[in-house]
Amino acid sequence: MIILRDVNVALAGRTVLHDLNWALIPGQHWAVIGANGSGKTSFLRLLAGMLWPAPGGGTRRYDFGGELQTDAIQALGKITLVGHELQDRYTRLGWNFDAADVVLSGLARTDVPRRLPNAPDRIRARGLLRQLKLLHLADRPFLELSRGEQRRVLIARGLAFKPSVLILDEPVAGLDAASRQALNETIDQISEHTTVICSYHAAANLPRSLNRMLRLKDGHVTECGPVPASAKAPTVPVTTVPGTTTTAPGSAADTRRDPSANAIIEIEHANVWLEHRRALADINWTLYDGEHWQLTGPNGAGKSTFLRLLHGQLRPAKGGTVRFPGIDNPDNVWSLRRQIAWVSPELQAGYWYPTNVRECIASGFDSSIGQTRRLKPDESRLVEELLEQFELAELAERNVKALSYGQFRRVLIARAVVHTPKVLLLDEPWEGLDPGNLDLVTRQLNQIIERGSQLICATHLAINGAHFNREMRIEKGRIVTMTS
Repeated sequence: MIILRDVNVALAGRTVLHDLNWALIPGQHWAVIGANGSGKTSFLRLLAGMLWPAPGGGTRRYDFGGELQTDAIQALGKITLVGHELQDRYTRLGWNFDAADVVLSGLARTDVPRRLPNAPDRIRARGLLRQLKLLHLADRPFLELSRGEQRRVLIARGLAFKPSVLILDEPVAGLDAASRQALNETIDQISEHTTVICSYHAAANLPRSLNRMLRLKDGHVTECGPVPASAKAPTVPVTTVPGTTTTAPGSAADTRRDPSANAIIEIEHANVWLEHRRALADINWTLYDGEHWQLTGPNGAGKSTFLRLLHGQLRPAKGGTVRFPGIDNPDNVWSLRRQIAWVSPELQAGYWYPTNVRECIASGFDSSIGQTRRLKPDESRLVEELLEQFELAELAERNVKALSYGQFRRVLIARAVVHTPKVLLLDEPWEGLDPGNLDLVTRQLNQIIERGSQLICATHLAINGAHFNREMRIEKGRIVTMTS
């Protein structure tokens, strides 16, 4: 179906894929494995016809039952790619259609809905959502969904194209454990009639239908062959690891802390509405000095909305309050931003200014998108220190949009800490990171804590090495448990 012979791919004058020799044969379903920056996304875009081989850098041919073709015209109609780039474009451009309408755009093969659908199309769109166990989201605005919910809706949209080859770039990023298992089952179903290619950071817990594996490192193929049986997802449900004592909000264990600790943020009886849906319900919570909170809960529980409430982006409905007793001059938005920093997939999607890594980190001094002024000497020194700490020095001059998703996430965390904020809000900071970079970010978060910042982090990862001393679980917009 696809044949690569001695293919090189260059982006912005830099070769990112080297001497690729590979073929896709009907009946094969591939896992593409590699670390951040290894070339996975570029490889998938090459297959999908979105990138071309470098001039004189080998040949790419397609065979979908007719003559062999070297252009990508037929491939663009036969291959569908779903990944971070597509998801970020919806966020950046504000395409806030209902989930069912997003799937309908796939039926029409358009970016956005452009015509009124007929009854059969509506039935089919909802059928695709039902197939991915998402029918309950059909009438929800896309941008109000969690990151994981959005990803699964876009996969339903991709299926609407009826592709011969469905390519999923890091499909499980941002998904909780139950959603990952459900998506693996869905991929297994899709593979019965469609060729599937998926990328991952590690060869572990892969859908059982994937039977071939390609490993990339620095743009080179280092391994190509059958998927090891040990890499397949278990057939039995994965259970959570016990070890913490969970208590209901308001209990004695929930309130244990230094009695002299000062309150930084106080929330009382906060309800937050997004359009006509209550996203948070009767939130009562206080952040005290020395506390570092981990927020857990399934996709769509309200974790991201909670962080946006703390950041001042959202306000509670009448009768609820959010106060910032530990923040200087909180009524001034720029003062608030310097003391409460926020990093999220939405920030990453919206950071579209053509800037390099060094300038992106420097933009944190003014909470701007892009560097707006010449830095002072001490500010320049701090940027160089952060480049070293986050292992970004070799990428300092690279455009941020040429980075892998995980590399860009590290840049934005470095940008957020230039002021040593009093509170750092992190929405899925480990999303899109390979194991090595996950450890790197965790080490840096621990150093951020040691320098005096307080962390509040929403994550799906059950185990990490950051020094959190409080845990909150949110379900259906309510705090259901808190752990000391």
